Amino acid sequence: MTRLNKVLNVMTKELVDGVVLKDENTIRYVTGFSGDSSLLYIDRNQAVLITDGRYTEQARLEMPKMFKVLEYKPVDSKSIWRTAVELATAGQVNVLGFDGGWFSFNDYSVLKELAGDLPLQSLDLSDIRMVKDAQELELLQIAAKISDEAFMKLLGDIQPGVTEMELAARLEYYMRQLGSEKVSFDTIVASGVRGALPHGMASMKKVEMGELITFDFGAVYKGYHADITRTVMLGMANSWQREIYSLVESAQLRGLKAAKVGMTGKELDEIVRQVIVDCGYGDNFIHGLGHGVGLEIHEMPNINKRGATVLEKGMVFSIEPGIYIPGKGGVRIEDSVVLTDEGAKPLNTVKKQLIEIV
Repeated sequence: MTRLNKVLNVMTKELVDGVVLKDENTIRYVTGFSGDSSLLYIDRNQAVLITDGRYTEQARLEMPKMFKVLEYKPVDSKSIWRTAVELATAGQVNVLGFDGGWFSFNDYSVLKELAGDLPLQSLDLSDIRMVKDAQELELLQIAAKISDEAFMKLLGDIQPGVTEMELAARLEYYMRQLGSEKVSFDTIVASGVRGALPHGMASMKKVEMGELITFDFGAVYKGYHADITRTVMLGMANSWQREIYSLVESAQLRGLKAAKVGMTGKELDEIVRQVIVDCGYGDNFIHGLGHGVGLEIHEMPNINKRGATVLEKGMVFSIEPGIYIPGKGGVRIEDSVVLTDEGAKPLNTVKKQLIEIV
């Protein structure tokens, strides 16, 4: 099934015969166009990218010829929306869909005003990108490889007195050097007591001997995101550090082995969470097990207590259990995986065993 057909199938299911898409990632997924500030109009007869003069040549280069490029004239703030409604009117659309999760209130107000009596219906297209095709898997694997190699280069830079921000900057530089077009998200470097913060963005704190340091980061390659977390030890681990690291490592391995086609994200979360609960740290695992990864760093499916989606072959998601102890520190270990008929295949190759830097 082509990516465009996935949109057409949603339109059929929702009884709309035209749709206006604003989400840049969905537009890129369907057409290959990597620009912004544009709309994609689709009906049963045509698919048209509505953009301005900055992007018309880029769109023609990036998109297959089956997609039309329509350059609108930005007379006022409503011009792009007016063009979309004109296409729907010319196409004799009876109900016009739109990806409402990406619309601001002002966007919707303008579209509704210009559409007049034409009924509008919000559509949820978040599911169409869940199962990755071969091309997507190749790009995700490259992004993961860049991330892995950058982290291995960084290990030699971790020493007492270096700040978390400097380590983040070096890691991001190495990813750029290896081909990343940007970072997947603000790099997390959380050392010592800050390791108890799941989203502890890199600070000016200096890393010290005797501390666990959590790195959560990812490269982006041709729009596709990597997501990996590793926790290392500066010095030799003491008993409690070794205990929680071993437990998180065991829980993450359990998730890799348990993930199967046909189960739900909620079921996978429960299996891994129980490993940590059984060891008395259930209250210290304070987030979901994982999330989908692709053109966005967080996308469907959800791998958490609300993850009702049945997992399918070709889905890519993270498995990232953690334990966070306020006032002491924390550990998280994460791989992005692709689900196959044989189970979860990690895209990352950096070893999971505790790395002690002495």
